[in-house]
Amino acid sequence: MAKKKDLMSYDPFEVMLSFREDFDRMFRDFFTGFTTPTLSRKVFPAIDVCETSDQFVIEAEVPGMSKKEIKLSIKKDELVIEGEKKEEKKKEEESFLRIERSYGSFRRSIRLPSEVDQSNVKAKYENGVLKIFIPKTEKEKPKEIKVKVE
Repeated sequence: MAKKKDLMSYDPFEVMLSFREDFDRMFRDFFTGFTTPTLSRKVFPAIDVCETSDQFVIEAEVPGMSKKEIKLSIKKDELVIEGEKKEEKKKEEESFLRIERSYGSFRRSIRLPSEVDQSNVKAKYENGVLKIFIPKTEKEKPKEIKVKVE
């Protein structure tokens, strides 16, 4: 007869939850950025995409960069955000205990809906956040149609 301490409880839901957390972590790490072999830290900018009745607004976090270091372009139906965050020169007398900031090149592309006015895209960079304003064409803007009820 088995002793009480020799018995292990088995919860299949706990195993499934652990598997799901590992799977979620794998996808989160894959889609939030990439790592460079020398830095082993992410250099992909995080973005938010918002839609209003008149436009799409994309906000990208690119702290520690000047607007001259950021390049925006539209190629066919893709908005491309590119840049390179350069590492600051370290003083020889400094001894770092921890370095978490990332440096390196990045490129992020976002597929645009077909009904946007690509010729009137505007961008603003302030406090480490790049805001891109992409107006909708008249065809894409939602219209209110009044229906007479009889």
